[in-house]
Parts: sequence; C-alpha cells; structure tokens
Amino acid sequence: MDVSKYIQNLKINSQRVRWSVQLFFFLFVLFLGYKFYLFVEYCKSGGTLPYVARPPGVEAFLPIGALIGLKYFLVSGKIDPIHPAGFVILSSVLVIAFFIGRGFCSWICPVGTFSEWLWMGGKQILGKNYTLPKTADWALRSLKYLMLFFFLYQILIKMDGSFLERFYREVPYIRVADIKMLQFFTSMNNNTLIVLSVLVALSFITKNFWCRYLCPYGAFLGLLHYNNPFGVRVTRNEQKCINCGACRRACPVLLPVDKVKREISPECWHCYDCLNACPVPGALEMKVAGAKGNVHYALYAILLLGIFAGVTTWARYNGHWYTSITTQEYITRVAELNLPKYEHKRGKFELESKTVETRQ
Repeated sequence: MDVSKYIQNLKINSQRVRWSVQLFFFLFVLFLGYKFYLFVEYCKSGGTLPYVARPPGVEAFLPIGALIGLKYFLVSGKIDPIHPAGFVILSSVLVIAFFIGRGFCSWICPVGTFSEWLWMGGKQILGKNYTLPKTADWALRSLKYLMLFFFLYQILIKMDGSFLERFYREVPYIRVADIKMLQFFTSMNNNTLIVLSVLVALSFITKNFWCRYLCPYGAFLGLLHYNNPFGVRVTRNEQKCINCGACRRACPVLLPVDKVKREISPECWHCYDCLNACPVPGALEMKVAGAKGNVHYALYAILLLGIFAGVTTWARYNGHWYTSITTQEYITRVAELNLPKYEHKRGKFELESKTVETRQ
C-alpha cells in the first residue's frame, strides 16, 4: 500500500494532526484541573469526602516555581522536593526547544491552543484578524523578553544555593502555591476578570496576542532554539518558490517566510502551517542545518511527544514526580490557608530574621 496516497485520501495533513494533539492536551489539562479541584475539596472537608489523588501535572501551571526548581537543580544537583513535576515538565520543554524548536507552544501548550482558537474564531466572525503597526508590534514584542530577563536575573542570578535550601524548608507559601493557583482561577476578583477579558478580546482580533507579546516562557524557548546552530528550521528553496505568499499568510506568528532562505526567528512556532499552505512540493521544508532530508511533520510530532513523554515517564518511575508533601499536611494547610503566613509577599519572604527578595 502507498502510505502517502492513503494519508492523502484521508485528507490528513500537518494541521489536522497538530489540531488533534492540541485538543488532546487541552482536554487532558482540563481533566487534571478537575481532579486537582476534587483533591482540594477533599482536603477542605478534612478527609470526609471521597479521596481523589492529587495530580502532579497541575504543577505545569507554576512556571516561576519550576524556574526556581531549575536553579535549585543547577546549584545543588537535587530536584525540587515540593513541586518536582513542575521542574520535570519545564526541563522536558527546554530540551524540546533547544533541539527541535518551539513545538511545545503550537502543539501542546493549552494557553497557545486557546489563543489560536480565539483568533481563528475572530477571523471567522470578523472576516479578518488585525495587525498592529510595525513600530508598535516591535515595541510590544520586547515586553516578553524584558519579563524573561527579569525572571532569569531574579532567580538564576540573584538566588544562591543556601537561600534555596531555606526557601523550600521555611517558606509556607511555596507549599501551597498549587492551591493558591487554583484559587486564582476559581475566586477571581473584578480586576483579574477585567484584565483577562481584555486579553481574550485582544486575542480575538489579533493573532496570538498573549503568546506574541506577553509570554516570557515562549521567549525563553525561542531564544534556546535560536542559539542552536543545528536546530530544525523552515527552509525555502528559492528555485522552486513561486512567491505566492501563501506561507506568509498562513503563519500564525506573522513571519515573512516567503522572503528568507532559512527562517531563524525565535518567534517561529514550528507549527508546519506554512509548509501545509505551500502549493509547490519541496518549495518549503523543515530541515536540520546541513542535512538534506526534510523533517516530515509526523516525525516532528513523534520527536516532540516522545521527548515530552519520555522525560516525564522517566521522572515518574524514578521518584522525581510526586511531591514530598503528604495528604495530611495538605489537609492541615488548607484549613489554615487564610492565615497571613500564606499570603503572597509580593516578592519578599521572611527566612528566619532575614528578608530575602524572590519571586513566586
């Protein structure tokens, strides 16, 4: 059987495969969130409700904590004992980004998926998406890099190993950061609702507003791959290209794919939409620098999901996935969650008699 013809008859392409992966992870994240909600409700009841195990995967929503965990690992060789899954997930995503690009943003990230659904819905309803003037676009894009450098400086530069050891032992907030995160979504105040509503509205009329202008972790992933000279990148064959502009119009991050020989921008999502839109076979390909062969979207998906699943599975079976906090401790801390010691300190935490600046 000719597999390529079979796939063509089924109308399977990179976009359909990517959308399927996106939908799976989006629903999976909702499932994890619901399980975590039930776990917190169990703790609130003092253990009287039916027990639901805490899903470690919710720690993916603690990116600052994961970055602190990364620094802790770099200086001590040990994995964060409080939120190890967050560190493991971040590490797997960084490995993916360095070797094969920002595929996490366009294939797995639920925020990226929701953002994409918003602008696609806006295009269907309004007939088009709006773009900012070039100067404003450049200025706003710098915001995510500024936030990234701020976090990297505060965590990777300013924090030392002795502080981190005490941080994990003595700061109550870090032990309930996951529950505080849930409260952010379930008990939003008016200001938070207004900000999120504005972001949703802007994402409805502009392609990927949050990802393009405000996500520091997307900036981190892009810079990692940008600094890999052998990275996987979109490559244009100038002899085969007919300059139709279909690739540029299809690009969700507005890159001028039709104007460059090799797209090296850290903004590239590795979504394959430009390749999918190209009408000329071989005019656009995803290639490793110096290699002749094209990285087919199916191979890319296997690599992306394989690395992500491989790292997280390894952590699960080697004792680096589950928190050291017991269920009984969670029950105790949930009961006293409104005490001042669990309040967000706006970057300042008391460690014995010394105030140390950090971020969580």
